[in-house]
Amino acid sequence: MTGYEPIWAGFEWWWIFPAAMIVLCFFMMRGRMGCMTGWSSSRRVTDTRPIGSSDSAREILDKRYALGEISKEEYIEKKGDIDQT
Repeated sequence: MTGYEPIWAGFEWWWIFPAAMIVLCFFMMRGRMGCMTGWSSSRRVTDTRPIGSSDSAREILDKRYALGEISKEEYIEKKGDIDQT
């Protein structure tokens, strides 16, 4: 032993940091893409237009029920009211 050690002797595990960053970025981007594309949502609503003044009362009621804003009982009650008029 001459007392001389290379400068890189303590960096045998240097590759762990970049590998961990790549894995972390992969999972973060996968999570973001899931939120943007709706993969994380169990409900799928095909019509994503906002409720407007040109929609009929029945269409508005159907959208509110599909989005989970009203319960089944409330939906049936209001549907009956709309059908009577």
